[in-house]
Amino acid sequence: MALYIVQRLEGTAPYFAAGCFLFILIATLAFNTAGGLTRISGAYVFFYSMLVVIVGLCYKAFLGEPADSHLLDPRTDIEAYLGSIGTLYVAVFASRRLSRKTGLLEHVLKDSQMYRASIGCMVFGALASSIIALFGTSGEFLQTAFAQINYLIPLGIIIGVIHEVRQSGGKRSVNPFIVGAILYFFVFFGIATFSKQGMLTPIMCWLIAVAALGYRLSKLQLAGCLFGTFVIFHYLVPYAQYGRSFLDSDTDPGISARMAIALPLLEHPEQTRQTYFSLQTELPPGPLGEYYDSPQGFWDRLQFISVDDALINITDQGKVFGLWPLEVQVLNTVPHIFWPDKPAINFGILFVHEIDPVANPYDTTTGISFSPTSESYHMARWTGVLIIEPLVWLAFFVVWDSLLGKLNSTPWGLIALVLVAHIAPEGGITGDIHLMTFGSETLIFCALFTVWVAPALGDMVIGPGKTGRGAGMPVQPRLATVPEESGGR
Repeated sequence: MALYIVQRLEGTAPYFAAGCFLFILIATLAFNTAGGLTRISGAYVFFYSMLVVIVGLCYKAFLGEPADSHLLDPRTDIEAYLGSIGTLYVAVFASRRLSRKTGLLEHVLKDSQMYRASIGCMVFGALASSIIALFGTSGEFLQTAFAQINYLIPLGIIIGVIHEVRQSGGKRSVNPFIVGAILYFFVFFGIATFSKQGMLTPIMCWLIAVAALGYRLSKLQLAGCLFGTFVIFHYLVPYAQYGRSFLDSDTDPGISARMAIALPLLEHPEQTRQTYFSLQTELPPGPLGEYYDSPQGFWDRLQFISVDDALINITDQGKVFGLWPLEVQVLNTVPHIFWPDKPAINFGILFVHEIDPVANPYDTTTGISFSPTSESYHMARWTGVLIIEPLVWLAFFVVWDSLLGKLNSTPWGLIALVLVAHIAPEGGITGDIHLMTFGSETLIFCALFTVWVAPALGDMVIGPGKTGRGAGMPVQPRLATVPEESGGR
């Protein structure tokens, strides 16, 4: 209600402000019905509603700007969001009655395996690509398949943090292996690739794990988190956006060439930031429009209202895309080994070409993200929003809730949180099909590898039988433990 009042005082149209109020109300009901962040359906509601709509609305109000300004089709926008959040609530309600109460992957990893499993995951995740590369062209299919399911380093970080918190009685959350893995992923998957997701993923893994265990951050750790957040928002996001412009989208120049670009930009972070923002102000308005009166850096990435508006607007002009993206996403589940020439189609850039016909017709690789709402509307208008969306969501929730159960009961449940945080707001409705298929394969692979293979690899690195530093008084974990087998043999 406070947001509604502020929006009206700032000049937002009554219908749009009322729609925002109803969206937040229904999202809250859906989140609570799903069980909050303990279930995948609740996590999806949270990240979809917050990162697609709510954060953008709140920041817009903070800037003193009407919530419906700079939008081409605000009435249809808010109607589509209300339709989506309403059907999302229905999908959540139905999935709670159709899903298993206990996930199939719950309670499969013992506490005694955690330390060695975490090290095995981190080491293999870092070295496997190099090992597969030794096979040359014969290993290309294996390399592609492994890259799609390789979340072993983030998983190793999560398992390691869980182990450290438990073993220390809540006194510490990291060890040298965890710190090394965080830095490795941050540098090679974030800094060197100019990827915001790569920089944020290892930090999110640590944060999600300590939150799941109720770990209390010290004042120094809290200050470090706040400082790190400032550095990422203020310096590293502009660095990633600016550095990416030096790369050829069609070829990978290699790690050496990318670091040669990265190091000069990192040596003068303030200059890099100023250069990026000065270039942004000189560029003509893009085909996707802007939501705020002026560029807002990372805040521009925490809302999808403006990009959804552009796609919804051209749909209302008669450019209905059809259901082809759904068909392609389903066919994409066929492995490369059975379909070597399987095409890689980027629908995001195809949608941009529809929005702006003069966009570079040869650009087929640039990643453009749209929310599930605008993609569904563009495919089939209200049929997409009111029928296709809830059916896909219901299937996804039933599969993953039945697979994972409570997210805070397993390390791969926490990895699922990381995946959903990225896909729910910006993967479109086809991204949910990807999670339901390839995502399920990733989680199953991670669970089986962690239980059957990773402990043996950990033994090879640190020696057999090691379980980490001496245990302190164990905390009462929110993350469920697996009881050890009792009795002699």
